[in-house]
Order: sequence, then structure tokens, then C-alpha cells
Amino acid sequence: MDIRVTDMTARDALWWDMRLGPKHASIAARADRLWSWSVLLPMCHLVQRAKRRYCRPLVIWARTDKGRFMRAGMSIVIEDYPYLDVEHSGESNFVWFMSAADSRVLAAEFGMSHPPALARVLLDNAIVLSQNAGLEGRIGLHAAPPGGDGLLVMYGRCGLTRLPASAALPPSVRRRNDGRFFYADERVAESLAAGLDASR
Repeated sequence: MDIRVTDMTARDALWWDMRLGPKHASIAARADRLWSWSVLLPMCHLVQRAKRRYCRPLVIWARTDKGRFMRAGMSIVIEDYPYLDVEHSGESNFVWFMSAADSRVLAAEFGMSHPPALARVLLDNAIVLSQNAGLEGRIGLHAAPPGGDGLLVMYGRCGLTRLPASAALPPSVRRRNDGRFFYADERVAESLAAGLDASR
């Protein structure tokens, strides 16, 4: 599947909210069913700027059957975030929000009969940004509770390591560890990135 990645703009966020948001809202199992990217995009910059961090919002575009590119995935990555594994000090990239368009919606409503599986691609964006920033590919994320066990299974299948619920979090991460944090260390990140090298 031919895909492209661009920086997210307010226009991208509004398009997603208007065209895909209402359809995703009716799918109870989706962790992002009530997200508004038009709210998340400016909020991300404001909140992280106060913490002297930079947000990188990205859009994944995939090609429809007619050859037109359309938005199929969205993510917001926080750069220079504390690495979740406190046994190894350092920084990482943190995937704050990520969303892939529902494959059935893409096929039925937008003429994309073979939608790509984008979870690994969304994570790969964060890994490559981390590598390019000198963070050796380290990333972290928190599986949104509305996604239930299915989201935990998906991140595990993607190759991420689940942080034990008993593990301490970095002091600057001001939320409890509910057992839904995942991360990739240097070795895992290198392996995951290499797995997609042939498709770049």
C-alpha cells in the first residue's frame, strides 16, 4: 500500500472530525470514538509548551482505489519525554494520541478496498523520529482505557513491551501506573524499524 506522511494542520484535524469522527463515534470498541482532533491539536502544543516540550502531530495518507490520497491515520508525538523504564535513564518520544481510520469505513465510504493496517506504521513514525533525534528509537505510550483489553493485545502484537503495573514511573509523569503503559527500548525499536525498512 502506497502511503505518505505529512505534518498535521488544523485543516487535517477538522477534516477528520467532520468526515470520520461521526462514523467512529458509533463504534463502541474504539478508544478514540469521542476524540476531537480539532481540540487535541492546539491543546497538545499549549500543554507541552508549558513543559518545554515539542509536539509533532502527523497525518498518514493512503491511496484509494481511484489513486487519490486521503487521510487514514493521525498521531501526536511528544518529543524528549521521560523514558518510561526508570531503570535506564534518558529521554524518549511519547505517542500521546494515535488513531487509524476504521478499515470498514474506508472501504464502504471512501473507496479504499484494501485499507492498510496502520498501527505499526503509526508507531514507526515515532520510532524514526526518536532515532533521528538521537534518542535511539526509544518510545512510550499509554493505552487509552476505553480501548479495553483489545488495545493491550494490539500493542503487544505490534512488538511493544508492557510496563508492569508495579513499576515506578519517572517522577515527572504525574499519573499512576495502571498497567497500560508500553514502551520500546533501543533493541526493540531497531527491530521494529528494520521490519518496515523494505517498505520505505
